[in-house]
Amino acid sequence: MKKMSMGIIRTILLSLMMTPGIAAASDIASSVGSGVENRLADGGYFELGASVYGVNKIDVRQTNHESVQPSLLISGMYQYKGLFVEMIHQSQDGVNLGYNFWNSENWSLDLLLANLQTSWSRPEDIDPSMLDEAGRNAYLMSEESLYIGAGFRATRYWGDRYVFQYRLVSDYYDGQGIMSTARLGASWQVRNWNFHALGSIEYSSATLNRYLFGVSNEEATEQFPEYQPGSSFNYGVELGVAYPLSESFVFRAMYRLNVLSDEVTDSPFNQTDYVSFFNASISYVF
Repeated sequence: MKKMSMGIIRTILLSLMMTPGIAAASDIASSVGSGVENRLADGGYFELGASVYGVNKIDVRQTNHESVQPSLLISGMYQYKGLFVEMIHQSQDGVNLGYNFWNSENWSLDLLLANLQTSWSRPEDIDPSMLDEAGRNAYLMSEESLYIGAGFRATRYWGDRYVFQYRLVSDYYDGQGIMSTARLGASWQVRNWNFHALGSIEYSSATLNRYLFGVSNEEATEQFPEYQPGSSFNYGVELGVAYPLSESFVFRAMYRLNVLSDEVTDSPFNQTDYVSFFNASISYVF
């Protein structure tokens, strides 16, 4: 049951990265396309569609990886008197539940009460020192898990085209450490085509990197030698476009490239020094 539920959660969280949102949520994935107009209004939207995406294999633990896959597109957000829930497809930050506690003409500050993202975890109640080499290799292949963090988010708007967002969260579900991001986005329109660009810097604490990519002395094998990474910075760029096919149907496409730090690429689990992600979708907006 646990593996099944984690698979469902992973599918939902992965689908959130597929296409940009269109409402006035505070997540930069939505804000970069919607500007500041009505960003404080109560209400929300729901979006359903289909997409196809391609991504390179990054980690040896991705045993079910396929280069190109179809996916169900599910997106939505709702906010009421400051409280909000966000499931924005374009987002790289998973699912957010929070409270918007302060605003000005150009700034917005949010408390993030729960930020959900996919993660890795080792099987519980197993002592790796009691396993043989093959057993430790299987143990290190891990299981899907969750990163559930809390923190804050600050967003700065310049007119309807430019958005900057800083976000910091710390995991309280399994003590996985701190994650922080700074992103700058811009959007522009050419006839009915809506383009956006996004640059990002992501910080991961040493605790988080060791949880995700480290191997302790007790766990180490010939295939997975001991590795204790420190903190790291990853860098990314994204380009995307949206085109309204009708009043309710929207076509979107995007490409994202994230360059990984040495702390990640030197891990025995890692297989590449970058993440390349492409997605195209058609969705119906309710």
